[in-house]
Formats: sequence, C-alpha cells, structure tokens
Amino acid sequence: MATTTQADASEERRTAARPEAMYGVLIFMVFLAVYFLSGASALIYEVVWTRLLSLVFGVTLHAISAVLASFMAGLALGSVVAGRLADRVRAPLLYYAVLEVAIAVLGLASLVAIRELTPTYLWLYKASGNSQEIAHGLRFALACAAVLLPAAAMGATLPFIVRASLQQLPKVGENVSLLYATNTAGAAAGTILAGFFLVGQLGFQESVLVAAGLNIVAGVFALVLAALPSSRRLSAAAPPAVRAAPPRPTEAPVREPAGGPTRLVLLAMFISGLCALAYEVVWFRILDLFLNGTVYAFSIMLGTFLVGLAIGSALIRTVIGSAWNWVLVLAVLQLLIGAQAISAEFLVGAVPAWRDGLADNPALAPLMGRPVAAMATACVGVLLPLAVLLGMTFPVAAQALAGGRRLAGSLIGGLNASNTVGAIFGSLAGGFWLLPVLGSQRSLEALAVVNVALAAILFWAAVARRPWWRLAVPAFGLVVLFIGSAPNMVMEVYRGLFKGHEMIWFEEGLENTVSVQRHPDGYTVMYLNNRSQAFDAPAMVAYHELIGHLPMLLHPGPKDALVIGMGGGATPGAVSRYQATEIDVVELSPSVVRGATFFRHINNNLHDQANVHITVDDGRNHMLLTDKRYDVITADVIQAHHAGSGNLYSREYYALAKGVLRDDGLMVQWVNPALPVQHALIARTFMEVFPNVSFWYYGSLMIGSKQPQDLTRERLQQRFDQPGVTENAMRMNLSSAADLLTQYTGDREDFRKNVGPGPLLTDNRPLTEYFRSAPQAATERDTVESSR
Repeated sequence: MATTTQADASEERRTAARPEAMYGVLIFMVFLAVYFLSGASALIYEVVWTRLLSLVFGVTLHAISAVLASFMAGLALGSVVAGRLADRVRAPLLYYAVLEVAIAVLGLASLVAIRELTPTYLWLYKASGNSQEIAHGLRFALACAAVLLPAAAMGATLPFIVRASLQQLPKVGENVSLLYATNTAGAAAGTILAGFFLVGQLGFQESVLVAAGLNIVAGVFALVLAALPSSRRLSAAAPPAVRAAPPRPTEAPVREPAGGPTRLVLLAMFISGLCALAYEVVWFRILDLFLNGTVYAFSIMLGTFLVGLAIGSALIRTVIGSAWNWVLVLAVLQLLIGAQAISAEFLVGAVPAWRDGLADNPALAPLMGRPVAAMATACVGVLLPLAVLLGMTFPVAAQALAGGRRLAGSLIGGLNASNTVGAIFGSLAGGFWLLPVLGSQRSLEALAVVNVALAAILFWAAVARRPWWRLAVPAFGLVVLFIGSAPNMVMEVYRGLFKGHEMIWFEEGLENTVSVQRHPDGYTVMYLNNRSQAFDAPAMVAYHELIGHLPMLLHPGPKDALVIGMGGGATPGAVSRYQATEIDVVELSPSVVRGATFFRHINNNLHDQANVHITVDDGRNHMLLTDKRYDVITADVIQAHHAGSGNLYSREYYALAKGVLRDDGLMVQWVNPALPVQHALIARTFMEVFPNVSFWYYGSLMIGSKQPQDLTRERLQQRFDQPGVTENAMRMNLSSAADLLTQYTGDREDFRKNVGPGPLLTDNRPLTEYFRSAPQAATERDTVESSR
C-alpha cells in the first residue's frame, strides 16, 4: 500500500510539474526573443546612422570610419560602465528593460541630432580655417555627439542580461553563448530587414521608428519578466535543454591558472576583435570583386557574417558545460581561424569558375541566374566558415575568464569592451593600412600570422607545465608553412572574372580596388572592383566628352566649372579644353585618380593641365564646404543603382548643387533613357529643384538652371564665335549653333507630361538603390541588376 501511495504521489508531482515546465519553456523563449529584438534593432540603427552621417560628412573611408569608430566606442563605453554596475544590483532585468526603452528614446533623438549636425559641421569647419586635417577630427567628434549615447546604452545591455540570466542558469559560458547567438541572429535579421525591405519601403528615418519600436517591445517584455514572482521564474521550470546539468563525480575540475587568466584573456579578445573586423574589411573588399556593387550585396555579406557568428556561438554551447581547459580551447580556435583564413585564399580564386559551373548546370541555372542567389552562394562559401569560428571565440573567452567567479557583470563588460576596442582598431587598420599598404592577400596572411602567434601564447599559458607541449610546435610550424604556400589569389580572381584580359595596372586603394586592363577587343578598360568605369572605345569616349562639352557650349562664358567624379577623365578632359575656365575635379578614390593616367590619350592629359585642380573628396562634402561658386557643374556617368549612388541623384543633392551655382550657372545630369522608371524618377526629382530644365540627346542629358535658358540660335552662335569654341565643338561634330540645336529634345513642360506625377528621390528614400523593395522601380530590377 505504501509503495502504491508513493508511486501515486510521484506521478501526481510529475503531472503537476508539466504545466509549470511548459510555462517555463514559454518564459525562456520570451527571454531569448527580447535579446533577439535588441540585436535586430541595433543593426537597423547602425545601417541608418552610417548612411545619414555619410550625407553630412561624405562617403570617404575617413568619414565612414569616423562613424563606425564612434558607434563602437559607444558600445565599449557602455559595456565597461554597465559591467561594474550590473554586479551590484538586485534586479538586473529591470535595468535591462530601462536600457531598452532608453535606446528607443535616444535612437529617435539621434535623428534630430544628425539633422542639426550639418550647420554645426559647416560652422566649425569654416572657423577652423577650412582645414581638411581638422575636418577629420570634427567628423569623429560630431559623430560621437550624435550616436555615442544610444550606442553606449546598447553596449550596456549585455552585462545586465548576462547577470539576469545567471539567476536562471548558473554557468556563465552557457549563458553568454546562448545570448550571443540569439543577439547576433537578431542582428543578421535586422541587417536583411533593413537592406531588403525597410529602407526601400519606408525610408531611413522611418526605419529608425521601427528599430525604436523593437526596443520598446523588448523593454516591455523584459519588464513583464522582471515582475514575475520568483516561484515562476525561469529557474523553477527551465527546460532540460537549457538547464545546467549537475557535474558528474567522474568529471575533472576545470583547470584555471592561479588567480584566473584575466589579463591574458582580455588581451586575447582585444586581438581577436582587431583581427575579426580587419578580416571583415578585407573579405568584403575581395568579395565585392564578384558582386554587383548594390546595397543588397553589402546586406548579404554582412548578414552572412552575422549568421556565421550566431551559428558558431550556438555550436559551442553544446560543449560549453564540459570541464575543459578553456584557455587551451581559445588557443585552438585562434589557430583554426588563422588556418581557415588561408584556406579561403585557395578557394576564392576558384569562385568565378565555380559560380559559372553552377550557372551552367540545368538544374541550378534558374537559381544561379538570380543575382541575390549568386551573391549569397559566394558569401556562404568564403565568409561563413570564418565567421563560425569567430562566433565561438567570445563564449569560450567568457568561460575561460569567468570560471569560478561571481562578478560576472564586470567580467563580461570588460571582455565585451576589450573585444569592441579591438574591433575599432581592426576596422581602421584594415581600411587605412592593411589594404592600401599590403594588399588583400598579404593582409589576410598578416592577420593569420597574428592569430597563430596569439594561439601560441595562449597555448603556452594553458599547458606550459605539461611535458607534451612541445608536440604542438610542429602544428604551429605547419600552419605558418601553409600560410606561405598560398597561391596568388588576386591574380586568380582577375583571370576568372576577366577572361582574355591583359592586366596593365591595379591597386587596392582606400576606397576600392581599381584595375586597368586590356580588353580582348583591343581597347583599354578601367574597372572599379568588377564594374567597368571607363574605356577608350571611340563611341563611349565621344559620349563622355559630350557630357563635358554640352554645358560649356550652352553657357555664354563659363569661368569656373566643377566635375564630380573622374573615371577615365574623358568628361573633365573635355571641359579642360576651354582654357579660359578653371576646373575643379572632385574624385572620391585616389586610386581612380592614379588609374586615369593610363587614359591620357582620351582625357587631354588631364593631370598636367594648368587650369585643372584635382581634389580627392566626396562630391557632396565638397559642395557643402566650399565657398566657391560655379558657372557649370557636370559629373561622370554614375550608375544610379550602385550602393551609395543615390546620394548623387537625390533632391537634397540637387539643392546643394543649385546652391553653389552662380545665378546664370548650368548643371548637367546624365540619366539612362533605356530605364523608363528610373529616368522618370530622376527627371521628376531634377525638375523639382531646378525651375528651368532643358533636355538633350533623346532625353539622356538634362540641363538645369536658376534662370531661364536662352537657347536662341543667335545667342548660341555668339558662343561658337568665341576663340577656340568651334574647334572644341567640332570634336562632337557640331560646327554651329544650328547643329547643336538639332540635339535639343524638349523643355520641362514637354517632359513633365512624360514623367507624370510620382515619388521623388530623396536622401531618406533612395529608390534607385533599393529597387527590389521599391514598387515604383521593381519593373526594372532585372535590367538594373544585369547592368554593370
């Protein structure tokens, strides 16, 4: 009878525990969902802040680096401060909830702050005496003013949520791996959401509203969890899969060096963060050689990297509870990261042939014919393995650092700060030093050597007292030998991408990789990554020269001209033939400036002309800061769907140009008439800003002005009669004003009927870049994607 009673009682307890266990599972899932939403919002903010601040400071590497450094500095600062505080509070989840709401408020406030930056930046720049060196510091200081506080609040969330999780699950390593994986998965989702939907459908500022909404939802749910009675907390009913199992008697204790390996692990995470961001910079540059230069390519690359981090963190959690020497595990990871970086060098040279082979497969051809699928395939093959290993590093370091310790908040805060500060240095080193000085291949090899050296130091610290540590020496030697045996990756890539071309010159510069090559048909081509930027085929040269000649012929007597973008130099070269005009050429990439020297035969020896002044800068930033006023503004042919090109087609850009034009000045804008929707968007926006617009050459060139344009034959012939003008016009087969007027297509009223009502291109919503999610441009996406 007693036995039966005990059995009944046990069954009754199990039955009663089932609903509570299910309730615990639900609470646990909410706990993870909160941090998932937090990660998604953080990447939406980062995407938006980077873009909006680039509109103020420009899209040079210096400006973008200042923005990213400000963001990561905020993360590090918040992590350190919160780490110290998290160990002293009794309700860390409550503090976490308050932080999420604070991020939402500060994120919304950042929009106001960024809007006010332009006049502040302009005033401070003028006060500094127009110093470019001071401008670099101003960019960093003002970017910090805009994003430091919300970024610090983001960095502060990790220590608090780790402390909150320790009240549920006792092992730091398990908690960090699970939270890191969840948060990073959310970040990947935020990247894809922003890149493929939010900005195109809503706009940048509206995307911040969505991000703030995610923070508020996360904060509310965290408040609800914090308010739950202790009897219903996660620890009372955690699912078996996430509850820490008690150690078995046979398990050996975790081996920790006396006093803990704090300094060594923090140093390791600093170096690991540095290498991780430097790898990201270098690999993004390499992969951009294969991709089509759109915002979707960047979103896929970053999303793949973040997914890999999440997978790595989730995978390591399956063994994080084991009684291992975690400093030794960290050493092994660093060794594998170095080896994998070099392994990818063997793979990446074969990517073009591999991708072409998949596209030739009848079963895979429909999939590989879609650009997004082709981009994702290249990214997964190259980036994902590296990211998985990097994703394992942080949880392993946390387990090594916090084993046997109670002050997890300060330890995790310090660990996160060390990793983030290293990431700041890595992003700067990758863009400013490694790529320009060493090139992509040598950069990867240098980083791999750093990883191997760090592995050796960690290995020594972990097993120096073991007699068998010398057996590892050959392993390190083999990895170093492996590094030295890598093929010439860059040339393999170029041979695969540009079949039949002859390399003349290439440079992996600050902004992009520029090459000058001999095409199989005999003409010379300049490529930016994999996109043709200029070539000397006669018909193409003639059209690019036309973009320079047309406004110079229409204006009665231009004294100052501005050319945005150089390319091969045919357009500014045409303008430079008018010796009475001073020409400012503003080019974003110094490598393009150097590459244009190989096109002297088509650009009028541009670099040697006394009336030409070449500046390496962002075109918008130049117009924002200059005191000069121009009679003519023209630009190189820039494809509107390339990432960042929307900055040069927006209403705000045209307003800047209008502001630096003299009253009788002219601005010329190229637009592709073969893409009707894109043509209508750009023409509609151009006509919104300029009250007077004329269209030329079948509508492919628009001329905007503040004052009515005098296009009478008599006035134009007066221009042709000026010294040297007819000779220049004859290069376009135009011998008189009558010839020029045959190319006139119509005025704004004629084209207003054609373009009709509709949306405008703005800085907030650059529809030409986000053509997949913009319904107005969706009908052209296949044409746009296939054009390079």
